[in-house]
Amino acid sequence: MAKKKNDDVTATAVVVPPNEVRYKGVRKRPWGTYGAEITNPIEKVQVWLGTFKTAEEVARAFDTTTRMYHGPKAKLNFPPTNEDNLENANNIET
Repeated sequence: MAKKKNDDVTATAVVVPPNEVRYKGVRKRPWGTYGAEITNPIEKVQVWLGTFKTAEEVARAFDTTTRMYHGPKAKLNFPPTNEDNLENANNIET
């Protein structure tokens, strides 16, 4: 006789306060400002991006630095804009 397989799956939810926005690479400091750092994949060191007033500012700084390190395949907080695509096209050497 075949054994019955248990297909029950449990899900875990991450609770985020309603007024708190989450972005990759962004930390909220205890005194209310936001900061970020990113790992330089070549030198394997942490690079401090700075402290900003809003999480969105930090997320955009993180995206800019991530694009610099990882190129067009970088995982970003915001979708690339047409300006970003033009900037990348101008940086290509022919």
